[in-house]
Amino acid sequence: MANSSSDDSQTKTGQHSANTIWTKNFTLLCLANIALFMSMQVLLPTLPVYLFLLGGSHQEVGYAMGAFTICSMLMRPFAGYLVDSWGRKRIITLGLCLVLAVTTLYRLATLPILIIITRGLHGLAFGLVGTAVGTLVADSLPMSRLSEGMGYFGLTTSLSMTVAPIIGFWLADTYGYSMLFLWVIGVSFLALILSIPVRGAKIPLLASSRDTGGISSRLVEKSALPASAVMLLLCSVYGSVLSFIALYASDSGISNIGFFFTAMAISMLISRPLSGRWADQGGSNTVLWIGHLAITAGLIIIVLSHSILELMWAAAIFGFGFGFCMPTLQAFSVRFAPAHRRGAATATFFIALDLGIGLGTIIWGYVAAASNYQIMYLSALLPVLLALILYQILRSRGLYSSPPV
Repeated sequence: MANSSSDDSQTKTGQHSANTIWTKNFTLLCLANIALFMSMQVLLPTLPVYLFLLGGSHQEVGYAMGAFTICSMLMRPFAGYLVDSWGRKRIITLGLCLVLAVTTLYRLATLPILIIITRGLHGLAFGLVGTAVGTLVADSLPMSRLSEGMGYFGLTTSLSMTVAPIIGFWLADTYGYSMLFLWVIGVSFLALILSIPVRGAKIPLLASSRDTGGISSRLVEKSALPASAVMLLLCSVYGSVLSFIALYASDSGISNIGFFFTAMAISMLISRPLSGRWADQGGSNTVLWIGHLAITAGLIIIVLSHSILELMWAAAIFGFGFGFCMPTLQAFSVRFAPAHRRGAATATFFIALDLGIGLGTIIWGYVAAASNYQIMYLSALLPVLLALILYQILRSRGLYSSPPV
């Protein structure tokens, strides 16, 4: 039987009224998520440089950056179960406290091995709090505007991705890495403060007695698997762009590749809310078709590009496609899950996202090594096609043809 929790009880006013998206809860969660991602993403471009300054090798840089993703992915299924059984708000508070504690370790880590360990711990904490925040966001949105709300929430990630690297390099170059790590601690603390007024969802919590299945059935939500499988295929392509576009540009004699990521982030900022609103109004099929076609066009333009301007056009179109697909698929992943299993559904979706990027980076690395970057990006069209075919098979079986409201 499902249990209720005092930590997760609240009135409907604290959740969402009628069709309102921008409730106090949703706004605070968006602000806290911006702070959380800012604290994480300032380290993505700067930490490899810091590791080299400590005498680290290329392999140790790879271990450090990979430790975060792997540990975050390993934590997510357990995080989903904890979110459903202990309550969203409790896990958000616990997760943010752990993030704050871990970020203090960066200032103390003076050896590459200590940085690698800290990154792993950071990934565990991030996987915990990220799953809880995403679940409570879904709880806080009216089901009839779920895709639109997810689109707006996704803007917080895109905004952080646009601004955080600039801030990170500025702090490191101007004031040094000690100040950068202090800033990470401060922003993590800000995320915790912003989360304090957030109210938990009035959702029955998962009691251990109702889980008669095996461990896998507790940690993974089956209703989220179809949308997650489509997302995994698309994220394998996303991983190829994130990991190899700078090397491809260098080989092609194209400089200022940072503008590529800026163009992609701005495009995703614009497309996410538009796609969400369109999908909620019954156009999810059209939204996903447009998204897949835009991703396809972006990859083709990347192969044909000979200048940074052409690559920026490719980035804008590619980002537009992802901005259309991701919030719609994320909404599908939680829309069909029971309310007390949304934590597991959110975890299932993000496991697929992390796994897709991780596997994609490895697979496309082998393809690039065996051929060249042009062939690699052309080969990446295959999983986009498979993702579209899979979605159409699911829709033909009535799975996503009439989402509930």
